[in-house]
Amino acid sequence: MRLTYVLYGFGILFSVAGIGYLAAEYVKYLSEVGKLVSLLLTVGMFAFLTKYFQELGW
Repeated sequence: MRLTYVLYGFGILFSVAGIGYLAAEYVKYLSEVGKLVSLLLTVGMFAFLTKYFQELGW
């Protein structure tokens, strides 16, 4: 059962790393305004997730 959690952890880690890599490659082609908007959206997403997990008690 613990091995399953370890495998889930690696899967999530690799998924986040892949998404981060694709996002970094995509940002190269954005203008300065586009980079600012994507940064603000990312900050907003993490703020929402932080609030959500705090409400869950994590």
